[in-house]
Amino acid sequence: MIVQKVIYTTIGMINTAQPYTGIGNYAFSLFEAIKGQMDIDHVFFDTRQFTLSELTTSKNIAATRKIPLVDNNPFFYYRMQGHIPKYDLYHLTNQNISFFKVAPKVITCHDIIHEMYPASRMHLMMGKLMYKGLKGADHIITDSDATASDLQRKYGISKEKMTTIYLGIDPAVFRLYEDVSSIWSKYGLEKDKEYILHISSEQPRKNVEGIIKAFYRLKKISGRKDLILLKAGEPQYAHDRRSIMSLIASLNLEKDVRFLGRVPTEDLARLYCIAKMFVFPSFYEGFGLPVIEAMACGCPVITSNVSSLPEVAGDACIIADPDDHQKMASHMLQLLQDDVLRSSLVHRGICRAAQFSWERCAKQTAEVYTRVLEDI
Repeated sequence: MIVQKVIYTTIGMINTAQPYTGIGNYAFSLFEAIKGQMDIDHVFFDTRQFTLSELTTSKNIAATRKIPLVDNNPFFYYRMQGHIPKYDLYHLTNQNISFFKVAPKVITCHDIIHEMYPASRMHLMMGKLMYKGLKGADHIITDSDATASDLQRKYGISKEKMTTIYLGIDPAVFRLYEDVSSIWSKYGLEKDKEYILHISSEQPRKNVEGIIKAFYRLKKISGRKDLILLKAGEPQYAHDRRSIMSLIASLNLEKDVRFLGRVPTEDLARLYCIAKMFVFPSFYEGFGLPVIEAMACGCPVITSNVSSLPEVAGDACIIADPDDHQKMASHMLQLLQDDVLRSSLVHRGICRAAQFSWERCAKQTAEVYTRVLEDI
């Protein structure tokens, strides 16, 4: 038992993200770790089925029809929020639904991407609408101190109103695997190649173009024809993929960069295991969970020196300037050539990743619930 039960108190965990997304993984994993410790429900806004369900009891609360052309996700949330059951405390599991009119409420703020790294003017405007409830939260949970600092700077939210609680991973999934035989044939990978892995949605802040430019430099300075860059994950916007493909074509890397699409979690863990390194030089991340996943699987990591990533990486990764493609290529080459460095990063990475668990996240989250309920 990780926490003391809160007597005669009902808590509603409100989630709007599918389990295969980063935010959805947080909500579903946290709920699994914390249920049974208190009276808590998982209320799920399903943007695929346009339903509102209570997953703890498999009860369908409400359903609606999609309105063509105008029913984007925030509008769906807005229309359905009135069907949320009554609870003593609400935990909104991401910042994009901070505008929900429920109280008292704890909000997990993973990031404020729309404010810090807007893709367009519309993106910025949507962020202001979705984040407008952050100031009214009874308490805010952040994934990192970096995000807490962003909230202080952009919204003037005090430190006393925020608690940083790091995310976790499932050690039964993200670990060293001896048997990776299923991966080679499933993804058409050759055993005489060496693979550099990246996973992201391809938004500009993910710096996929920077990775490709660094990979191009690596191919040039190493002269190696056996290096392949694997890109997992689907693009959030089609124009991002078009931009990436145009760059690849201009550098004549069509045969050297492979797109795997959405990869099941179990396959992703094995891809980390066969990769020579994982590169994740984002310009902005609220946390950067793939860094922890890769380290847990014994895959050396190159990541950014900005945003939350140095905080997450500790001393277990190579930290690089995401704008310096030449230096990033040098780091990649060093990892390919220096076995001592690789071994050191593998060891430190496994130890670092072991510090991030959903049980710890659940315990600290339950403590936030208790403090908020005591103050009401």
